[in-house]
Amino acid sequence: MQKPSLTQLQEQQFDVVVIGGGVIGAGIARDASLRGLRVALFEKDDFAAGTSSTSTRLAHGGLRYLEMLDFGLVRQDLGEREKLLRIAPHLVKPLRFVVPLWSRNWFYRTKLKIGMILYDLLSYDKSLPNHTFWNREELLQREPMLNPDGLQGALCYYDAQIPSTERLVLENVLDAAEHGAQIWNHTTVTGLLRSGDQVYGVQVRNEQSGETADVRARLVINAAGPWLDGLTTKLLDEPSHRVRMTKGIHFTAPPACNHALVLFAQQDNRLFFVIPWNGYSWVGTTDTDYNDSPDKVRANGEDVDYLRDSVETFLPEADWEQIYFTTAGLRALVRKEGVSESAVSRKHALVDFSKTEGLNGIMSVVGGKLTAYRGIAEEAVDMACKKLGVSKRSQTARVPLPGARVQEHSSTHDKMLRELQERIYRAGAGLNLSDQQIDYLLHLYGLYTLDLFELARTRPELAERIHPNYPDIRAQIVRAITAEYCTMVDDFIFRRTMLGFSEDQGKEALPVILDEMGKLLNWTAQARQRQEERYQWAIRKSQAFREELKPTTSQAQVSLSHK
Repeated sequence: MQKPSLTQLQEQQFDVVVIGGGVIGAGIARDASLRGLRVALFEKDDFAAGTSSTSTRLAHGGLRYLEMLDFGLVRQDLGEREKLLRIAPHLVKPLRFVVPLWSRNWFYRTKLKIGMILYDLLSYDKSLPNHTFWNREELLQREPMLNPDGLQGALCYYDAQIPSTERLVLENVLDAAEHGAQIWNHTTVTGLLRSGDQVYGVQVRNEQSGETADVRARLVINAAGPWLDGLTTKLLDEPSHRVRMTKGIHFTAPPACNHALVLFAQQDNRLFFVIPWNGYSWVGTTDTDYNDSPDKVRANGEDVDYLRDSVETFLPEADWEQIYFTTAGLRALVRKEGVSESAVSRKHALVDFSKTEGLNGIMSVVGGKLTAYRGIAEEAVDMACKKLGVSKRSQTARVPLPGARVQEHSSTHDKMLRELQERIYRAGAGLNLSDQQIDYLLHLYGLYTLDLFELARTRPELAERIHPNYPDIRAQIVRAITAEYCTMVDDFIFRRTMLGFSEDQGKEALPVILDEMGKLLNWTAQARQRQEERYQWAIRKSQAFREELKPTTSQAQVSLSHK
């Protein structure tokens, strides 16, 4: 992708500089750009390389927040879920959740039933069905691997899934760029431009070229997530303690269910999920305090043992010996001491440094959930506009992401998705791609799939699979480099495609990808070796838990009727 030299940014004056290319930073850049603000975004790694790529991949209200009586948060997130279904139908899809009931306890079942009713009421404007009940026979017919001992039935409800959160972040970034934003990944903010109590920009360094620049802006927004405190401390040269980091891990295993299962760990009654995802079971998450560097976070044996022990009880016939890989990420929660990790509010906070530190020209976003990213970004840009004296309203709730811009005012998720499917399948005729491949590309790229098809028609070899084991085609490599800010092999495998989330994490495709990217980016032999090492480091991180795992034990006959 062609973009100006970093030093050329010194000639410009931006309204807003955004620090952080996760989902909230990307959302802020998109919202601000759509309002006509001049925006620059800097991400020290790759877009979605942190928390955004390690979540449970859901757009949901959060049943457990009902138990905390946080009705406002649930209502807000259910509203945001509906907006995401409309603006990104190719990336966000309805998903049925099943809450199995093993308990004969009247109070327990009544509490869950009331929770479901409240969930329906709080999503009164939803497009998804209300909750239902399955009896024992219906449940075991649909989920035969569930432990039948004491099983009573299940409550079922709908939320939404985001199979590729990485592509959701990327489309926000791409839309911001289409509206004039300057976008830089692998570029670190190293300092603030400051005169007395006024911040007027940032100092940045590109980690690939070593190039540095002073970038002027009227307002700096720190959306660095788990890195926020460390970055704030570095930039202001004084301690910052606004974030409480908690670690959440997931692992993938062979398919164990047909629907998303909501389960409660017997060890501590904490809610966790087993979700069909990418052909596997996606199991998680955990919630433990974390005090080390965010760059070092990983799943350890204790984390995996906790989840595996929990899930074996409920799905004893499934294969939990074969764990393919793990992910580990950090929630950047608004700090509150004296409460457990799970009891910390998931609400976000906007910090105006002119009020807290007497420092003008800088603000921070603390906390926030994936589901609510668009609304959080809108709120942050509202504050920014107020500070900048700009009176323009947000458009992001109604303007689809670029991969879904088939008809800007299409009314429902299903209608927009059908229109997308018709256009993509019609355009793919004659390219010798299977329906499975077209569907895969559609749900990653949306309308951008047309660009892949155009590349493949111009150069027929680009319609070939990268490797027979995967649906991906060579045109994706070309597009990633020319249109998606991709210059690293791990960025392509883990954050432009789903290759990194296959059983072998893209290992079989690696040689072809290294060859093709090397040609397009003119890598030397040494550069190619460094790229392969980056990929291997990511793999080692996702497999590090194996050295600490305890042997598995079958819990097939554990009784659940006491719950």
